[in-house]
Amino acid sequence: MELFGVERLQVLLDVRHQQIKKLHPSIFPPEFLAIQNHVDTSKKRDHLFISSVDEDGAFADWLTRKLTTEGYLVWSERFKLLGGEAYPDDIDDTIKNRTFRFISLYSRVSLKYPEVGRQRALALNIGNERKQDFLIPLDVDGVSPAQLDHVTRALNFITFKDNWAVGLEQLLKKLESIDCPRSLPNGKRIAVETFLGDDVRSDEKEILFSNCFQIQQIPKVIYRFKARKEIPKEKLDELKFEWSYRRVDPYTFLSFHKPPALITREYRITKKGGGLWPEVERIDRIRSSNLVSELIRKALIVKGHQKGLKYCSEAGLLYFPPNLLKNNRLNFIRPDDNSETYVLANGERKHPSGGKYLYSLAPDFFIRQDIFDDFTVLIRIRVRLSDPKGKPLKGHRTIVSRRKYLCKNWWNKHWFNRTLAVSQFLADEGKITIGESQDVQIIIDANPLHFNAPVGINEERLGEISREQTELLGSYEEYLDEDLRDEGI
Repeated sequence: MELFGVERLQVLLDVRHQQIKKLHPSIFPPEFLAIQNHVDTSKKRDHLFISSVDEDGAFADWLTRKLTTEGYLVWSERFKLLGGEAYPDDIDDTIKNRTFRFISLYSRVSLKYPEVGRQRALALNIGNERKQDFLIPLDVDGVSPAQLDHVTRALNFITFKDNWAVGLEQLLKKLESIDCPRSLPNGKRIAVETFLGDDVRSDEKEILFSNCFQIQQIPKVIYRFKARKEIPKEKLDELKFEWSYRRVDPYTFLSFHKPPALITREYRITKKGGGLWPEVERIDRIRSSNLVSELIRKALIVKGHQKGLKYCSEAGLLYFPPNLLKNNRLNFIRPDDNSETYVLANGERKHPSGGKYLYSLAPDFFIRQDIFDDFTVLIRIRVRLSDPKGKPLKGHRTIVSRRKYLCKNWWNKHWFNRTLAVSQFLADEGKITIGESQDVQIIIDANPLHFNAPVGINEERLGEISREQTELLGSYEEYLDEDLRDEGI
């Protein structure tokens, strides 16, 4: 066998697919690897080396993952294999020849470790030889200058002791200013995988449930309704909880269903044609597919209101009011084992900073056309937070911190249970039915769509991820992502 285009292959393996040679050395001829070994010894310095002690492990882990996420190649003793590259055996040679910058975590306890001190001295010497700030010092917990030697005291520390997010921002700016290589295109995926052990995957087949629900029937006709006199805005705001409609102009409305009788009489509303939406692209200049999605979503809001849910204008949420249900329990049946159980629709919590607050489950509805071949309902569970008297909490930071505290131990199964409970609450005999007569009914299956996976997840192994890591992620998001990624919250 002959290989053609070896130079191109070499470039591809060096730049795009660096992991192949490390993971599968047996497929390459010895002469190819010999050339590669020669190239490896002369590689440019492209790694960040994090020097830390075990006592600062939580912060070191967080920092390693964040830098990896940003696309930097990182060596950290706490991760023996990161990005397909093993932690080096010869530390001194690595620091001298493969490290772009040496990041040292200065804490009070780290000053007691001779090996860490030796690594710092080596990094300082390298910096002096190259006339560059090779060592980047990070202040982890407020090290006193009196504890440092005169050379170290003169360094420009980046402080993390008060706010990790601010410190990270300063560090990233520093790395950008010195053109630190960012040669890890899949850093985000690699960082996420560090949370998982080697035995997370199970060979057992598994049923995967979603928060998507099949729409089994959609009325074919969208009707046009005309009012003889204009309906005031205040009345329209109330009407959206009784009637699913699209307002075209002050006198024209589109809907699958006729408006309530009282409104019909008061504003002398009559039916004026309509359209078969599957056969026309637009109705009254509105794209038919978008109109269908809007009317179904609004119909679910009407259904929720009919079932007793209330609307909070301050939070913009349709929520379960306290005492709507006996003992505030949402009963439901799990589809995987047919077990009957419940979740609380309402509850009370006390935040560590003091003060009690109430929470209420608040379903949010979306109609998607891009998940499957047809219209699909997607239900996400949010929470409404209020004071003990029921008034909505105010202040973005207050709301975010209490929502995080409430939901910090709600994992996939907990969100799934709440989603199931809501769908079954809205349903009768397994179907969510909206509309009076059969021909105009919207019918949605209350059982979630599910899929058969050839392999499973070892959830017991996943549960062994330390609470420390969970709290670490929470503390970072508290500062850096106050908008709270609403992946189900």
